[in-house]
Amino acid sequence: MKKITLLFLFFIAFQGQAQTYYSENFESGSLNGWISTDLDQDTHEWAVLNASSIDGTIGTGSMVSFSYDDTAQAPLTPDNLVTSPAIDLSAVTASNVYFLYDQLTASSWPDEHYAIYITTSNDPAAITASTPFYETDVADLTLANKAFDISSFIGQTVYISFRHFSCTDKYYLIIDNIEVKTLPLNDVQLVSSDIVRYGMLNSLNDLSLTFKNKGSNIVNNITVNWNDGVDHIATIPTSIGVGESVTVSHPTAVQYSSIVEKTLAVTATQVNGNADADSSNNTSSNKFNTISQASVKSILFEEGTGTWCGWCPRGAVAMNYMTTTYPTQFIGVAVHNGTSDPMKLAAYDTAAGITGFPGMNVDRVIKNESVSQSIMVSHYNARKDLATPTTLEASGSVVGSAVTINVSATFRTVFAAANFRLGVIISEDGVHGTAAGYKQTNYYAANANGPMGGFESLANPVPAAQMTYNHVGRALLGGYAGQANSVPATITDGQTASYTFNYTIPTTGVAANMHAVLVLIDQATGEVVNAKSIVLTTLAADSNNYLKDLVQISPNPASDYFNINNLKGGDYSITIYDMLGKAVQTVGNKNVIENETVTIPLKGVSTGEYIVNIASGSSSTSLHLLVK
Repeated sequence: MKKITLLFLFFIAFQGQAQTYYSENFESGSLNGWISTDLDQDTHEWAVLNASSIDGTIGTGSMVSFSYDDTAQAPLTPDNLVTSPAIDLSAVTASNVYFLYDQLTASSWPDEHYAIYITTSNDPAAITASTPFYETDVADLTLANKAFDISSFIGQTVYISFRHFSCTDKYYLIIDNIEVKTLPLNDVQLVSSDIVRYGMLNSLNDLSLTFKNKGSNIVNNITVNWNDGVDHIATIPTSIGVGESVTVSHPTAVQYSSIVEKTLAVTATQVNGNADADSSNNTSSNKFNTISQASVKSILFEEGTGTWCGWCPRGAVAMNYMTTTYPTQFIGVAVHNGTSDPMKLAAYDTAAGITGFPGMNVDRVIKNESVSQSIMVSHYNARKDLATPTTLEASGSVVGSAVTINVSATFRTVFAAANFRLGVIISEDGVHGTAAGYKQTNYYAANANGPMGGFESLANPVPAAQMTYNHVGRALLGGYAGQANSVPATITDGQTASYTFNYTIPTTGVAANMHAVLVLIDQATGEVVNAKSIVLTTLAADSNNYLKDLVQISPNPASDYFNINNLKGGDYSITIYDMLGKAVQTVGNKNVIENETVTIPLKGVSTGEYIVNIASGSSSTSLHLLVK
């Protein structure tokens, strides 16, 4: 009786574990036994390429087939077959076998057509003559995790084939992370947990959880705990098919009434009321800080472009639109690429790592994104209201070609072991030249690809004499990652970190067209936490501005009033702006005698962070004010 019980328990345990019969992730860079057949003999066929810049989760090697030729700038109508090595299922005793893989297409052109064949022969003619196991037109532009029950093939040795065909002038079909395996009954993977990095005091912040079903049962509920020193356990109802992924929110929002820095440990503990079959992939963690004051968030768009790139006029048009439409929070820098482009800054081009042109990085957290006006607007709207822990300001001087930029970051939260750096990107508008490298390749000429901000009426290439380039990245002060040791590791609420950068304007540069883009970079993630753009000539004006260095306000923080000290005699205009640039209180034509202390009552000004602008004649200054 004991032997039967042990055998039964062994059988149950075996059924509860995944068993893999074949897997391939192509990380070696080769097809690893898969055979590619160019059925239409156009010399374009399946190959293994590094597509991690498109989606980092698929790794650095993936099978790819194209329906558009980037090199020739011409459409393709593929008929490409690729067939696996033999997959032996003859000795399988489990009750199920599943075939799983990842599928990805271009975000703007997802409509690839392909079929899957599962056959006992690897002869291309026999494969294509058989009935496809699965055939589809891809409609989903996101990464898809595909799973098929192939238990009917247990007891056989089979070949799996992908055929990319019956489509034209799209872009690419990517297949990766192929597995043939027996699945346990109840198993999920916690793919990711996400929450905004910073939140206001007392605000409710959703913890978003993405799960993938790696079991053979449909997942109806998952028990999840997030812990910040206290358990927050909840069973979340859902419905996740085999191989599918779903994003849900934990019902207990993250909320704090004091300034804190927290690590949230997230763990999935049960699936469908049972223990998860594989607990090794059920955990994640997130950092979260509360902030005491709201600060304006500006978004940095670094656009990869080149004079050699025929599609890059699309990026120039989109950047100009964003600058005009969203002048307060949009900051654009053009990162030029290519040996023939005279505006290329090699260190910037290399560090940005943009591989498709035009392409862009947004705050350096969204990378290698496609470029269009609508895509830029979408990312701008998604990020413009994010809370940020700091406000950036600059002072300094411009004396001839010598520029001094004093950058300061005022923090509104706490960090026990932060790793931030300050940096400055110098950009320039109105750049032009007569050399051949300044001519712009233009695939929109003669309206060949629709209207594009006037480029449809220009030649291909556009002559250098007709081209003016804006947002050109000219220098990285402190380097791409920012200046080491410019921000301390321990930070308290209200603390200001400062660093002074120096720059020499080249003889070809025009100070009036140049900007200093201030950036605060989180070294742990590479994210640009906040940015601000300052016109260099503003710094030049500051060097002759007596108000800049003399005037002080107190108390700060203030409640009912604040004082302005060290004013010279004269007439002044005093305006209080909120952090979105709206004037909330103005005192005009205020006559002041030498060294008079001016008291400004705060009439209905709510708690928060403000800018006080004090102006007299050609001199002015802006100072931060906290109202509590």
